[in-house]
Amino acid sequence: MDEINQAISILKSGGVVIFPTDTAFGIGCRIDDEKAVERLFKIRRRPPIQATPVLVSGIAMAENYFRSPPPEIKKLMAEYWPGGLTIIYYGQIEKIPSLVRGGGTTIGLRQPDHPITQQIIAGVGVPILGPSANFHGESTPYSTVELNPELVKLVDFVVPGECTFKKASTVIDCTTEPWKIIRPGAVKIKNQNSKIKIQSDGKPEAILEIDTSDSSYTSVIVRSVGKLKIYKEATGENKSQNVLPLITKALQQEKLTLTEITGIRVNPGPGSFTGVRVGVTVANTLGWVLGIPVNGKKIELPRYAQSKFD
Repeated sequence: MDEINQAISILKSGGVVIFPTDTAFGIGCRIDDEKAVERLFKIRRRPPIQATPVLVSGIAMAENYFRSPPPEIKKLMAEYWPGGLTIIYYGQIEKIPSLVRGGGTTIGLRQPDHPITQQIIAGVGVPILGPSANFHGESTPYSTVELNPELVKLVDFVVPGECTFKKASTVIDCTTEPWKIIRPGAVKIKNQNSKIKIQSDGKPEAILEIDTSDSSYTSVIVRSVGKLKIYKEATGENKSQNVLPLITKALQQEKLTLTEITGIRVNPGPGSFTGVRVGVTVANTLGWVLGIPVNGKKIELPRYAQSKFD
């Protein structure tokens, strides 16, 4: 119990801790401390464009970080949590550092089935990052003796304990139709019999995602007919000259036209002020011209602007 309280205190103050979970030993920090997140990525040598899994205390905490999860995902959480299932879905990006999201708009959440981890998360009061406790590319540790001593030297505390499953979590991407198993693992998912979403006008759903929040690169994601494709390009000082050509390239590669896009999602920040402004402006303009929702809402012009088009 003393070790758990010590871990909670260290995590609350922005530290990095190694701890046992039901699947493997994890290394974590609190999700809402960007400096701690940056330090964890540096310690683990994790690429900044690679999202990291996050551990929650339960469904209520998950709903504070998922973006309006549908009933099907709530059913998944109720059936398989706590346990070895990591669920990827759209996140409330204003609450989630860009590094945690890998610069994207999704987050992978899991409620571990381990008393030590559960007590730590509950004590911290917010989700904690939960990648495996190893340097990037090295083998996953399932016991304390498998922990790399060099990694242990870099963290603030190691909670002793035993992993129960000793198998990586199953990872499922619920942003696609049908849902896709990204990594088979500790649990088997029943066949959801999920079909491609069809709009009321009969068109297949095709979502364009725009992320210009990072000063170093621009990201465009196309989600269509059950597939996801990410396009990224390094960005110079003028993002406005980079976004539209990247969108054009992405649509051409996916053999789509703008008129086939049924919705747009854009990262409204936090991030580079100029970059976010460019992305939001492009998204809103396309949404208005195409008559499709942006981040779930139709774009309405102000009255003074509407009069110019009447």
